[in-house]
Amino acid sequence: MFRILLAGSDSRLLATRAAVLSKTGSAVTCHNAIETLRILDREAFDLVVLCHSLMESEVILIVEKIRQKLPAAKTLMVTSDVDQYERRPDGHVDATSVPEPGRLIARVKELLQKSAYADRSRVQVASGGQACNELMPRP
Repeated sequence: MFRILLAGSDSRLLATRAAVLSKTGSAVTCHNAIETLRILDREAFDLVVLCHSLMESEVILIVEKIRQKLPAAKTLMVTSDVDQYERRPDGHVDATSVPEPGRLIARVKELLQKSAYADRSRVQVASGGQACNELMPRP
C-alpha cells in the first residue's frame, strides 16, 4: 500500500482532502506544516501532497526536508487556480493539481505509478536484474 502525507493549514480542508485521497487505496496521513516537518524525520512516504493553504515559505521548507530525508518521494502541490493544473512545476514540486476530486485523484495515481516504476527499476539494478518480491512496488 502506498503512503501519502498531506500537509496544509486548514484542518477541515485537510480532512476532506484526506477522504478524497483515500479513494486511491493509499494510507493517508495529514498534518499542519510544523507536524509535517517533524514526521518526515520519523516516517517514509511515497507521495507528499501540499495544500494551497500552506504559505510559500512553508512549502519551501517542507520540500527541502523531503529532498533531504526522502529523495525518492514525489511531491504534488494542490493549487487554487484551475488554469495551473497543467502548468509545468516550478522546480519545487514534481506536479501540480487543482482541488477538484476527480482530477486530484487522477494526478495522485499518475505520480504513484511513476514512483512504483522508479522503485522497480532501482530494485532490478540493485539485485542484478532479479527483483526482490519484498521490495517490489505496492499495488
